[in-house]
Amino acid sequence: MELSRRTALLALFVFATAAYAQGSSKTLFLIARPGMPDPNFRETVVLVTQNESSQATGVILNRPTNRSLAELLPSERFKPFTEPIFFGGPVALEGLFALFRADRLPGEAVTMLPGLYLALQPDTIDALLNSPPPKIRFFAGYSGWAPGQLRGELDRGDWLVVDADADNVFLKDTSRLWQDMVRRASAVRADAASMLRSSHID
Repeated sequence: MELSRRTALLALFVFATAAYAQGSSKTLFLIARPGMPDPNFRETVVLVTQNESSQATGVILNRPTNRSLAELLPSERFKPFTEPIFFGGPVALEGLFALFRADRLPGEAVTMLPGLYLALQPDTIDALLNSPPPKIRFFAGYSGWAPGQLRGELDRGDWLVVDADADNVFLKDTSRLWQDMVRRASAVRADAASMLRSSHID
């Protein structure tokens, strides 16, 4: 009975990746495996969610640029936005997108976590610029996968996967985020494997 229980716990962990690829709406951190060949995602941590049509959408959390909106657009409207713009991913690189916390939505946006949203529509971005919430980060481009595309990458072993949390979304210093997340994902996998190895039938 103990073996069955522990095996089930390990199976639940392994199921997180498969369930995501098959249509779960769970928001996750995708952590690029060391040595990933795609330079767009090498050593990245991506906050990603999936919609009902199995399209996955998110942003890279640890690729700050060296420019801010205030620098790029020197006018009074953009003066408050002095934090770096982040590279969000290879999709729509000319577009400006925003990850933000809010009690209510100022327009159309993707819900990433409770109270955390990703704005992809120009009208919503415009509203956020006019009345910015306390927590907001702007991105050039975003990350997106067509139905089935991310599942192929997961099956190929390109990504480590852990549950997303709000604590790591707006870090000021993201220079060690990827290393920390690789360790976190590896520790979870090691704990699950150790639990399975130590299980026995009474």
